[in-house]
Amino acid sequence: MQIDFKQLRIANIARQAEWPGNEHADLAFRALEVADEAGELMGAIKKVARAQRGIAGSTLSLQDVADEMGDTVISLDLLAIKVGVDLGQGSRNFTSRSPLLEQALNLDAVVGDLSDSVVMFLMAQSGEGDSLEEAHTIFENLQRSIFWVTCIALALGVDLGQAVAAKFNATSVKYGLTTRFETAGAASLRSAAV
Repeated sequence: MQIDFKQLRIANIARQAEWPGNEHADLAFRALEVADEAGELMGAIKKVARAQRGIAGSTLSLQDVADEMGDTVISLDLLAIKVGVDLGQGSRNFTSRSPLLEQALNLDAVVGDLSDSVVMFLMAQSGEGDSLEEAHTIFENLQRSIFWVTCIALALGVDLGQAVAAKFNATSVKYGLTTRFETAGAASLRSAAV
């Protein structure tokens, strides 16, 4: 299932409105959040690959990877909100012939590029460059990040739309927030209090 980025955006905005301290989550924080979540996804993929290859050490399930994919996509959208871009924009062909670990390394490299572009944007805002150009670079890196997360999900047979919804809702429950994200049509966003 594809991600409904429009509904994810609505859900993210609604949940952030009730998230304590959200007013302190600036652009730098959101970029660091993406790097952290993508790093957790890389670790989960490594542990699944370890299990698949019979390498000794701790292992995780595909569900653990799906949870980390959900976190990564949610954090990418939260960063996109900060820079005013829509992750659902543009058409993308989500296929890659690269092996899974190469796809994961590509995602890792793109998230590094994304962090660099956020730093350059922040510098440009303080008069050290072209902030419009840097905002465009952030958008491109956000799109590339979504591409690689989606390719990884396809390679592993993970329903990314369901993974995002499940992780979003589990986080809302964990922190006692009422906003939920559902994958079915018109009921995509509801409040548990309703």
